[in-house]
Amino acid sequence: MRITAAILALTCSAATTAAAQEKQSVEIGTSLGVTIFSRSGSTVTAIGVPATLGPAAQPSVYATIFATPSVTIEPQLGLMHFSGSGSSITMVDVGTQVGYLATPAERGSPYVAANVAYQTISDFTSLHGVGVGGALGYRVRVGRGAAVRLEGRYRHWMGDFDGLNEIGFAVGLGGIL
Repeated sequence: MRITAAILALTCSAATTAAAQEKQSVEIGTSLGVTIFSRSGSTVTAIGVPATLGPAAQPSVYATIFATPSVTIEPQLGLMHFSGSGSSITMVDVGTQVGYLATPAERGSPYVAANVAYQTISDFTSLHGVGVGGALGYRVRVGRGAAVRLEGRYRHWMGDFDGLNEIGFAVGLGGIL
């Protein structure tokens, strides 16, 4: 947990510093998609709008910061709170993805990325876990102020989610600032 929090804090700090050095663009968005979770031969499929970030399948937002024209640093956040009949469940998911755009000067570019996420689910008990993985995608700029991304990702979870594998496919919709 502490290591993951430190990695996420350093990533966000590095992204902010890199964006401040030059006039860099930032893309803020969300996605819609499907995530398949598997563990010990069992599978669960979640379809989301916005798409999911971690094993609890909650909505998420991202902010892609262009450290260089080719290198992206992307903090991600998901939050859900359910409450009713005197009980509640809170799910928090924070993650980061570091990517490389193959042809950043072009309107469309394939990319590859590595990601890490931390998830906690709290009700009567608490579950915590760290997921690590990678993604392949294609990003297309639409005009000057928008981008569409097609992405496939894999993530393996540890901690309380030990042995859980996540495969996701998403269409990201972002605004460029």
